[in-house]
Amino acid sequence: MKHPQFSLRLLPRLARRALACLACLLAGATAQPAAAMEFSYSNLNPFSGETYAAENLLLKGSIGNGDYARLLDFLRRDPERYWKSLGIVIASPGGDVQEALKIARFVKGTYVQVRVGKATGKCVSACFFIVAAATQREISLEHLGIHRPYVYAERGATMSAAEMEAFQKRVFKEARSYLEDLDVPTSLIDTMFQQASTDVHWLSKREVEEQLGRRPPYYEQFLISRCNFSKALERQYFSSSDKAEREAIVGKLIAAERCGKELSLPDARAYLSAELKKTASRPPAHQAPLDREGGR
Repeated sequence: MKHPQFSLRLLPRLARRALACLACLLAGATAQPAAAMEFSYSNLNPFSGETYAAENLLLKGSIGNGDYARLLDFLRRDPERYWKSLGIVIASPGGDVQEALKIARFVKGTYVQVRVGKATGKCVSACFFIVAAATQREISLEHLGIHRPYVYAERGATMSAAEMEAFQKRVFKEARSYLEDLDVPTSLIDTMFQQASTDVHWLSKREVEEQLGRRPPYYEQFLISRCNFSKALERQYFSSSDKAEREAIVGKLIAAERCGKELSLPDARAYLSAELKKTASRPPAHQAPLDREGGR
């Protein structure tokens, strides 16, 4: 005896609808939302992996729409802790360019140092804008990567082809203009925009030290004018293999850095205060409890 072939036509209409709904639920369960950037304070040295008493503000993960607002919510709970920290450590594969530019403007406005270390992770794609905005940069070799920016899929979900073209051109123009305003060399900007968004160009030691530099030109001149900073002395420090010579120099370099931080602190505090006030009436975004992250 032959068994009849199973067919959805044999099912009552209500059962077919139930199966359709179940299929939708199962499909939705497999679609994971993009991970949001995590914020925490860490006493992990981003280069050696050792722990120390001082803290850094750690920004870790993909950059998504709304992350800048979440960062402000995180800082709002204890702004003084931010000012007492050494600066920002960032590890990110990139993400939304427009959101990265918001965080970059915050970094520039608060005159903060940014570190990218092998113990905490690499900084790629849109993450580069945040590093470029820092008043001082410390970067592990082959841990800073760039490629052509791209529009985050979430932003273009309802756009037509013409709207996407106009939007992407505007974002690209804004991104290039921002890097030019930071005095990032044109050769480095061109390398970024010529690199396919699916490939990564890892910055060489020469590109990091000679093209991007340890700090933007305006801030370096500020240190020279106000804090007795010597570029020649800094070069001598990094090129010397003599421990005694380096120890004699490092104190002067640290003094210049501290001087710059103290002089820029009033403007930095005013910037953060203004940003917090602008978003004070907005419901806070979800964020994990304020804590210290010592081991990641």
